[in-house]
Amino acid sequence: MTVRRYSWRMVTDLDTPVLEPQWPQGIQVRTLRYPDDVEAVYRAQDEAFNENWGYIESPFEESFPRWKSYVFEAQGLKPELWFLAMDGDEIAGFINSQERSDLNADSGWIPTLAVRKPYRRRGLGQALLQHAFQALQDTGVKRVGLGVDAKNETGATRLYERVGMHVEEENVSYEIELRPGRELAVVD
Repeated sequence: MTVRRYSWRMVTDLDTPVLEPQWPQGIQVRTLRYPDDVEAVYRAQDEAFNENWGYIESPFEESFPRWKSYVFEAQGLKPELWFLAMDGDEIAGFINSQERSDLNADSGWIPTLAVRKPYRRRGLGQALLQHAFQALQDTGVKRVGLGVDAKNETGATRLYERVGMHVEEENVSYEIELRPGRELAVVD
């Protein structure tokens, strides 16, 4: 058995005022318009995460309905806690925040922070986090957490540290080969 990957649960307390977000020039923030924004949000997330470890490309017709069902039906929908960073009519990035988490009753959770590649390294991720932290704080949330790949290549862990988050828990993914596999091919 070998270690395959590490992931972290990072948290921060919201017991002091959150810094005001500084939005990149030309970016406007707004809440999710359900169901009108759903497909564009999916496509923005898919683009933002397509270089991450474990990403598997799948046809839109298969993956979109599954994603939509999980994100908007299984998790419960609160459009007022989804924030879209808009560059005109285009989603530059977004954040999905929730008032409650499995951490405890007065904790929030960030299931997704996605910034599309052309908009990275401009402060957009930090602004989205600060905006979501403020919104969660306004609902009475005292602590917020999220999960992240410890070796995330986009610099996400450093971003989370910049906004005051720290590692609270480390999870280890292991891999074991039960028997050597063989290459399968589809023949027409």
